[in-house]
Amino acid sequence: MAFKNALAALVLALPLVTGLRTKRTTCPDGVNTAINAACCNLFPVVQDITENLFENECGDGAHGALRLLFHDAIGISPTVGGGGADGSIAVFNETELTFHANTGIDDVLDALGPFLIKHSDKVSAGDFIQLAGAVSLVQCNGAPRIPFFFGRAPPKAASPPDLVPEPFDSVQKILQRFGELGFSAEEVVAVVGGSHSVAGADDVVPNLQGYV
Repeated sequence: MAFKNALAALVLALPLVTGLRTKRTTCPDGVNTAINAACCNLFPVVQDITENLFENECGDGAHGALRLLFHDAIGISPTVGGGGADGSIAVFNETELTFHANTGIDDVLDALGPFLIKHSDKVSAGDFIQLAGAVSLVQCNGAPRIPFFFGRAPPKAASPPDLVPEPFDSVQKILQRFGELGFSAEEVVAVVGGSHSVAGADDVVPNLQGYV
């Protein structure tokens, strides 16, 4: 269950709700407020990626950010290791982009990379990827709103290979991969079906970019 929580938790909700703590802090910009003052640094990040990365729409930028969120987070296993949602797919991209399942992620990193670097003084690579994924869903009508949690440490190493399920894997293999992280079959259907309802693949079906 610990591995499932590590994968599913998207690390400081905006605002962070902890118990009965309800007093809000006014951020230095004089406009935004947060229950945890540490969240104030995130408002300009969210505004920047919403306007300049996603361009206020559920387009390729949002789809790519959601895919990147998953491909980074799934890189953890109780048997072979990995840091999960730690940003290793960006920091150790020379290794992880060689994994077949990550085909096409280089385009996503090309788009997100400048924003990740720009805001590296405010959020770690792992935090940025998860924040961008959470914000990407806000752009898509009908998509759920998910909490974001803040405070991931920098990654220590690349993810081990073969941890990202492939679209051509058998049902049994996919269920086994998710199962070792604590997911039930019903939860796998929800995760895979839900995420791909707002995503497009450019490299799975030849000559059919954006195929859903």
